[in-house]
Amino acid sequence: MTIIDLIYFQNPWLRDSGYRPREQKLPQRALYHTFLGHITGTKQITSLTGIRRVGKSTLMKQAIAKLLDMGTTPERILYFSFDQPTVTHEIDALESVILTFFQHIVNKPIETLEKTQYIFLDEIQLIPFWQDIVKRFYDVNQNLKFVLSGSSSLFLLTKSKESLAGRIFSFQLPPLTFNEYELLSRKHDIHEFLDYGQFPELLTLPDPEKKQEYLKEIVSKVLEIDIVNIYGIRKMQEFERLFWSLLPNAGQIISSQQLMADIGIKKATLFHYLKILESSLLINKAVNTGGSFRSESRLLRKLYPGSSNFLTLSIDPIAIGFKVETYVSSLIHNYNKLSFYHKRNKEIDFILPDKKLAIEVKYTDTIRPEDYRTLSEYSEKKGYTGILVTKSVNTKATKTIPTCISLDQLETFMKNHLSP
Repeated sequence: MTIIDLIYFQNPWLRDSGYRPREQKLPQRALYHTFLGHITGTKQITSLTGIRRVGKSTLMKQAIAKLLDMGTTPERILYFSFDQPTVTHEIDALESVILTFFQHIVNKPIETLEKTQYIFLDEIQLIPFWQDIVKRFYDVNQNLKFVLSGSSSLFLLTKSKESLAGRIFSFQLPPLTFNEYELLSRKHDIHEFLDYGQFPELLTLPDPEKKQEYLKEIVSKVLEIDIVNIYGIRKMQEFERLFWSLLPNAGQIISSQQLMADIGIKKATLFHYLKILESSLLINKAVNTGGSFRSESRLLRKLYPGSSNFLTLSIDPIAIGFKVETYVSSLIHNYNKLSFYHKRNKEIDFILPDKKLAIEVKYTDTIRPEDYRTLSEYSEKKGYTGILVTKSVNTKATKTIPTCISLDQLETFMKNHLSP
């Protein structure tokens, strides 16, 4: 197919002005209105990051449908996905798409545009030096409104800083929250959600085997395609072995020395690999706030997969408590950097110093005083609000813990207390 054929194929509204993307009928993610507001209300480039299959393309298509409903004429909207088998990933591919669109459809030179022209570019990280090309077009005429998506936050944020400084604003689309899962699935099943409920398409698959294959494909494409293309890691076997070795240890304090010994890599390589895994959104890192600044305990880390669903891929069974803790970590990570407290065998799962919050996860049928003693003592000493996340609200615990909430109440709490 030629470039103009691909443009018409990916933009049906150019052939039929009454066409609306089918994604318009799907439930909207929590980010939808904020994302749309930035597209329609600012000139800066809007970028959307998130792990594969999390729903970035759907969100972009819903924004396009809204623009069409608002009266934007079809020829003022270009959508192009580079994650297609028929699309070349050569350096000049992006420029060719934009120039072909203006020459054959808009029929105006870019520098003469007087109305906003919306350019949606999906999975743009597949094109080398995309940021230089986008900057060049953006600087020609700021009536070009670029909306970009990519699967790697580091690629969009770090590599773009110099060339797109002051020109780009990024949003991150996380895996589904429990409230979004309920909306899409019309179920209230915590166990299904933690195992197979954080990616929209998972909800449509018929059995656990198919769901496992789907999750494996997400992880494999990030490890074997996205990371290889972006970072050019030479020893992929040891890199992948590191990721798979982290899953059975989710939420547990990890010794870098032990990891180095297990994988057979040097310290610098380990931290380089961990930074890449974190930037690719496959893991989230939590650092220890306990101990003195120079103490060894200060260097302790916890690592969580970017979705609790990835834990179903572990070779070892994962307890429900660690699955819940992983989900809580991802909720906090949407708003705040992750940290925990560990000192002299006393531990609290999550500490948010800026918000003066201490959070302990105890997803059990029975809550005992010893389960929240450290939380109570720490909160009283620091003047923090102590949060006990439980399977169901326990009336005895609420007498000594300022706030005791169940897992399905947590998302609302986060929005109310952690949103800017």
